[in-house]
Amino acid sequence: MDADELARIAAAVVAAIADANVRAKECGIDLQFRDLVRHSRGMHDLLVDAMVMANESLRSQYLCGLSVTAQNAIEQLETLATIPDGKMQ
Repeated sequence: MDADELARIAAAVVAAIADANVRAKECGIDLQFRDLVRHSRGMHDLLVDAMVMANESLRSQYLCGLSVTAQNAIEQLETLATIPDGKMQ
């Protein structure tokens, strides 16, 4: 695992969370939103696994902070995903 690969995974996590947020605001809570939330969780899990496998010099404070922030955002999205389909208020 190199720094470029970690950066690509981190960018994919951020993009997946952003996509889920946009979908919730524009279309409400629906099947596609829930799929985006699952994708966000999967990408975050991949990031965490990659950080564990990476050597210590690649596990920067930035990536560790990003992982925690992403975890919190995904937990909020997962909570939203439990409400019935419909527009967000």
